[in-house]
Amino acid sequence: MRIRRRLLVAATAVALLAPAARPAAPVLTAGPAARFTARTLTGEKFELETALAKGPVLIDFWATWCHPCLESLPAIEKLRAEYAPQGLNVVAISIDGPRNYARVRPFAQRLGLRMPVVIDEDGSIAQKYQVNSVPTTILVAQDGHVVRAHSGYLPGEDDALALAVKRLLTPAVADSAK
Repeated sequence: MRIRRRLLVAATAVALLAPAARPAAPVLTAGPAARFTARTLTGEKFELETALAKGPVLIDFWATWCHPCLESLPAIEKLRAEYAPQGLNVVAISIDGPRNYARVRPFAQRLGLRMPVVIDEDGSIAQKYQVNSVPTTILVAQDGHVVRAHSGYLPGEDDALALAVKRLLTPAVADSAK
């Protein structure tokens, strides 16, 4: 009984003396996209600048331990398959830590991901985009500006993302028809 009381007193003291939790920094929602270069799992160089020269870019931050990512990544892959012929570029950026690096490739293969997959080994890309949870998707217009950012995933949310992608691609399709 004494030990329980001491533990309760100690836990209460820690809770009272701990600094108040700070609100998480918001995901970057507007302005110019942070430029980055990274190696994909296949060893190829992915450069945001180069991808933007071809069209808008959808950046998806995820992790192997993230349960909502199991649903969002196939939805992102479906968007890639549908809109890549119209100019959409997609990159999946894993924020897994060093203990999980070996799990990233089999995880991506199991989900059938054909998009470039990058591991953000030092967290610098996620930091540039102010990512504080996964999954987080960021849509960058061809002019290099972030037009949409969203954290989390619920089934059906990919419809809103698809609409945003269509809006970005429509002017490019109209211009190419001229």
